[in-house]
Amino acid sequence: MAILVYYRKLSEDASTVRYAFGGHPEEMDRAMTLDKATYGAEPDDGGETFGFLATVRRIARTHHASGTWPEHGMVAH
Repeated sequence: MAILVYYRKLSEDASTVRYAFGGHPEEMDRAMTLDKATYGAEPDDGGETFGFLATVRRIARTHHASGTWPEHGMVAH
């Protein structure tokens, strides 16, 4: 199964970071909230799709490697 998901940071506070994500950079029609302490995430619409899970993993890996939450990015498998 191939996926292509774009994401961008919407907001960040002391405990969470929110991202928009979707299949096109100009149409990121979904959003998620990610817990900074656990890397656990919840999609706003409740749909834990393969694209959602891959995006959470990419954001978490990027944060773990750089120490900062990415502003934007892409997942392609």
